[in-house]
Amino acid sequence: MSNWKKLKLKDLNRFLDELSSGYELWIPEKEKQKWIWSIYDKTDEVQFPPNIIDESVKALFFPKRRPIAEFDLKKKWSVKQVETSTKPRAIMGLRSCDAEGINYMDRVFLHSGYTDELYKGERDRTLLIGMICDEMGENCHCTDRNSSPDKTEGMDIIFKRVPDGFLFRQITEKVSDILNFGLLIDTDEIYEAPEWPRGRFEVAAPEDVLDTYDDEFWNDVSDICLTCGGCTFSCPTCLCFLVADEKFKGKCERVTVWDTCQFSAYSRMAGGHNPRDNNAARVRNRTLDKFGYSERKYGRTSCTGCGRCVIICPLKRSFPYIARNLTERIKEKKAASQGA
Repeated sequence: MSNWKKLKLKDLNRFLDELSSGYELWIPEKEKQKWIWSIYDKTDEVQFPPNIIDESVKALFFPKRRPIAEFDLKKKWSVKQVETSTKPRAIMGLRSCDAEGINYMDRVFLHSGYTDELYKGERDRTLLIGMICDEMGENCHCTDRNSSPDKTEGMDIIFKRVPDGFLFRQITEKVSDILNFGLLIDTDEIYEAPEWPRGRFEVAAPEDVLDTYDDEFWNDVSDICLTCGGCTFSCPTCLCFLVADEKFKGKCERVTVWDTCQFSAYSRMAGGHNPRDNNAARVRNRTLDKFGYSERKYGRTSCTGCGRCVIICPLKRSFPYIARNLTERIKEKKAASQGA
């Protein structure tokens, strides 16, 4: 007997109905040709995309606009921290690149010397039900980032589409009852991993990437960047934010809002000085952070290989492309120095 259980295709909605009775259930939903995350609705036809969801799961743990405290302007000391919901939540259908993004957020928000209690609250109440991709998308490159579409690290349950249904397997002890739903039956079927594509966006070692800080390469690749921030907002591991106090209809809140190092004002200091006042400096900063600085600080590069920045960049100058070209530049310089 294998350690997989099987759900017949005809029983999918009944399974989701049962799951949603005990959890706030989030699943992928197609909206205007894009896959987004949505709370399960029993009236909708449920589908799962063959690979990544266009929208990163990051926002379910670290929202674009996140209230962190409330206060009353009429009272001198009235700041009250916002509390996170404790209702059990399940996210079903996330991919290995999403789980890798969550693992990275854990390092930043939970294990870096300070615990973000709001993030921790969202993390503690959430069950992660990951899905093995049917195929790698055109821009997917998790296999170049020490991962694969069937990696299970960070998942609580993993499932895989088969012709007549789905195979499910428990990964962690956090799962108490889901795989005992009567709709899941024992099976001899197993998942056999294919040979996944590699070599789409290979990147040099972090120390070699960091050595390019003064290279003219950065001027060459950043000349047409629009500094729109799309690459960072779509990225599952870009976590920069600003803090603001807002008043609306008498309610006062302190909030965090997503920010990006690609905006010209991001690094501007009091007095007007800006150490990254041009596109080249900003593109360099994010690339070195993804493939160098994060390795030094958190023990791994912060690119998960999801390819979302490749998809969203209107000029097709996404960071995996830049990093791949940078790697070629590094190889050329090394070859030239050895031949000198």
